[in-house]
Amino acid sequence: MRQCGDNEPLRWWRLPLFLQRVHSDDVTTQRKFFSHPYMPIAVIAVCISLAAMIVSLNVSRGFQQEISNRVVGFLGHLQLVSLDRNASYEQHPVDTIAGLTAELSHLKAISRISTFAQKPGVVKTASDMQGCVLKGYGRSSDLIYFADYLRRGRLPNLDSVGEQHEVLISEFFCRTLGLDTGKRMTVYFVEQPPRVRQYRIVGVYETKFESFDKTYLFTDLASVRTLNGWSDSQVGGYEIRLHNLQALDATKEEVEELELGRIQSDGTMLRVVDVRDTHAALFDWLSLQDINVIVLFTLMLLVSGVNMISVLLILILERTRMIGLLKAFGATSRQLRLLFLLYTFRPLSYGILCGNLLGMGLSFSQYYWRWIHLSPSEYYVDYIPVELNFWTLLLVNLGTLLVTLVLLLLTTRTIERISPSESLRRA
Repeated sequence: MRQCGDNEPLRWWRLPLFLQRVHSDDVTTQRKFFSHPYMPIAVIAVCISLAAMIVSLNVSRGFQQEISNRVVGFLGHLQLVSLDRNASYEQHPVDTIAGLTAELSHLKAISRISTFAQKPGVVKTASDMQGCVLKGYGRSSDLIYFADYLRRGRLPNLDSVGEQHEVLISEFFCRTLGLDTGKRMTVYFVEQPPRVRQYRIVGVYETKFESFDKTYLFTDLASVRTLNGWSDSQVGGYEIRLHNLQALDATKEEVEELELGRIQSDGTMLRVVDVRDTHAALFDWLSLQDINVIVLFTLMLLVSGVNMISVLLILILERTRMIGLLKAFGATSRQLRLLFLLYTFRPLSYGILCGNLLGMGLSFSQYYWRWIHLSPSEYYVDYIPVELNFWTLLLVNLGTLLVTLVLLLLTTRTIERISPSESLRRA
């Protein structure tokens, strides 16, 4: 063997690359080895494991994103309301805060601040009745979330001055009470004396989030303000919407610091309501999805890792004589370990490639065609939502590759225990 000079770096990796290239090109010799039929099994194991991890993570993130968006669409991330002990839908009025948007403008996480008020009532027809919560907003843009879920008609016009008596109802009320766009709807409010209002239905929405679809009707703020007997300077509260849920904790703290010390004209104070507190069970259920993903990831990594380790051990056992010969000719354990890592790199890379194609193929098809359906009463959505994110895909691939390579690298340490003299004597 040619000696390397003192100034020439030792190219210890050239021998493993050369041997791996020679063996990979010799297809006839490969088929004679006992490990040959196990290579496709390893590829399939890595493929299915990676695909399962990609799909589970996309679905988990999709569920969390879609369901949290639907809850926030109805309630906002934060609500600035009166500090009272009323647990019903009835509200204590809040004085309008001039310049609130300007006060909170430095909080970059906030995307929209809306005034709102609500009033519980009963929608009654000639033959049926259904409880509801009539919710009023101050601007048409405050209802923009429901544009994606509009089934018929249009959104109410909330920008005109005064009471418009236009209402947006859900598909549930249409089915239950025989209502539809263009018809008039009568709402009774239980008071002394009782109040009755008629609204013209201009649009029908359906989010499939049944607990909300069965509850909320949307109209203008002035109408609800009149029903509550409030002045034009009073509202039910403020809804604060953020760009993403991750900024909720920090934004809540800053809003509390700025607004909780404000005293209302009637001597009451304000409080900040977190949507995760009002629907704690739902958000706890969404958090459990992360645990499910971690468990599945661990199982899938074990499946792919064990299969790759099995193939590597078979390769080492059937090439024990070759290992002894190479050690006798001066090959180091470091070179031999790299050689066997290169042997397993091809099935590993094929498995990762196929896993990406399978996992992203299933995710893309569900994202665009929604061919797997669910029961909205149990899962809050009528299909499996999927979130597609390049960085998530990259992290899953890097994590799978890193964990598998570490397991394989630890397994190659068995090569150090092979003695050249014993392996050649047994051959």
